[in-house]
Amino acid sequence: MMQKQTQGFTLIEVLVSLVILSIGILGLGVLQLTSLQNTQGGYLRSQATIHAYSIIDSMRANIPAVTAGNYRMEMGAAVPRAAGCYGLEADCSVQQMATSDLSRWRTTLDAHLPGGNGQVVTVDLGTTTQVTIQVQWIDPYSVETGAEQMTLISELPQ
Repeated sequence: MMQKQTQGFTLIEVLVSLVILSIGILGLGVLQLTSLQNTQGGYLRSQATIHAYSIIDSMRANIPAVTAGNYRMEMGAAVPRAAGCYGLEADCSVQQMATSDLSRWRTTLDAHLPGGNGQVVTVDLGTTTQVTIQVQWIDPYSVETGAEQMTLISELPQ
């Protein structure tokens, strides 16, 4: 007696291979979504770091105002009114320059970070001033609460 040779695929084999293929494609979609979320979170962290270093650089250029405590700003405080201390013809005191720097900094935080906010704390250590910069923002793609924060601590000479 001869056995019949089967040719082609049965319907069950086709369905099983479709299920396996769809699971693989779904996994790739989830991987892509996670990658996009992490990229956005990294971008926001980079922006926060850039802005934290920006205010530190402004403070390095105005050490007398740092020593006098003119750069202190609480989290959530109102944005100070800018004195317009930029340009060749600007004639501002160190306090006015500090106010202008803080105004520019908080405005750019708000513009570049969703829910962006910042705080500057200075502590006189005698020969140096310890500066703590905190930047907060909302990460809409975060799996947790969405609230993010970074802290930068630096010492500036007096």
